[in-house]
Amino acid sequence: MSNKKLFAIVLSLGGLILLTSCQMRIQLGKTSETTEKSSEPSTDTEVTGASSEESAKTTEATKEILSTTEVTEEATSSTDETEEYIEESQSGDAVSVIMDMEAGTILSREDLEDIDIDELFISETISDKVFDRMDGLSYGRDCTTKREDLRYLRVLHRGFDGETHIGEIVCNKAIAKDLLYIFRQLYQEEYPIEKVLLVDEYGGDDEMSMEDNNSSCFNFRPVAGTGHLSQHAYGRAIDINPLYNPYITSDGFVPVNAGDYVDRSAQNPYKIDKNDLCYQLFDERGFTWGGSWNSVKDYQHFQKKE
Repeated sequence: MSNKKLFAIVLSLGGLILLTSCQMRIQLGKTSETTEKSSEPSTDTEVTGASSEESAKTTEATKEILSTTEVTEEATSSTDETEEYIEESQSGDAVSVIMDMEAGTILSREDLEDIDIDELFISETISDKVFDRMDGLSYGRDCTTKREDLRYLRVLHRGFDGETHIGEIVCNKAIAKDLLYIFRQLYQEEYPIEKVLLVDEYGGDDEMSMEDNNSSCFNFRPVAGTGHLSQHAYGRAIDINPLYNPYITSDGFVPVNAGDYVDRSAQNPYKIDKNDLCYQLFDERGFTWGGSWNSVKDYQHFQKKE
């Protein structure tokens, strides 16, 4: 139903209420007059008969007033429900518009006005549209992770520019609720994350994604420099602000442009450590942090195995 039609319904109901109110006043006036007449003493049979007739009219008038009152109450209730529906409809339309926007879109304050922010943090099965983007890239021909075990998330995050950005994540369904909770808290606390896009935007190339400081989750691939599958291959690991929190081994580090952030004692505005809110939230939800590993250090990495 369009907003114009709903507005017309509201106007009609308002007119009904006004008309009903006028009818009530007229009936009350008649009832008052009838009551005054019926209170006069009866002096003969003719007067007594008249009083009985007036009494009957009074009863009918009272019934009519009660009936009219019920109609008025119903009309008022209907008006309230219509106004509520209009508000919910407008909010729902705004949410739908945002959901149709591409990940990476910056939202203004006006875009988010009168919207329940929680409605913009959602999890859903992998649609054909999303899978077409993944097929042959993050979801390679040799992928053994079942499509039905994955979920597509839409989140909001605060960019390095301080603006609200739309983010997207593909993850294992086992950690979907955890990630929604964590990203909701990070957004609320205005924690800066530069980009949250599918790795498929980089052709499924993990290193290109990290070099662009993109935070991502699912990618069917092995651990760098090894032959065994990463937890990313199962959608059970996510990297946050990888450029500023590199993967460091005895042979070097990735991404290759993260040289300024290898020294963890140096100043780094986006450094993840145990005092960082991001670490604390992932730790709270049972994730392991790569920065705590001994043989290698993966400061960007959080995973939650089965």
